[in-house]
Amino acid sequence: MFKFLSAVALFLMSCPLLAAMREMDAANAPSETVSMVWVIVFGVIFIGSIIGFFIYLWYSGKNGKPEK
Repeated sequence: MFKFLSAVALFLMSCPLLAAMREMDAANAPSETVSMVWVIVFGVIFIGSIIGFFIYLWYSGKNGKPEK
C-alpha cells in the first residue's frame, strides 16, 4: 500500500512537469505584461493586509485575558 501511495504522489508531482514540457515544444507567443498600476495596487493591498494583521495581533494581545 505504501508503494502505491508513494507512486501516486510522485505521479501527481510530475504532472505539471509533463505539461510544461509539452508547452515548451510549441512556439509560444510572449504573454502580455501587466500595467504598473495593478502591481502597485497589489503591493498596497498585500502590505496593508500584513500590517493590519500585525496590528490585530498587537491589539488582541494587549487586551487579552487578565492575569491572575
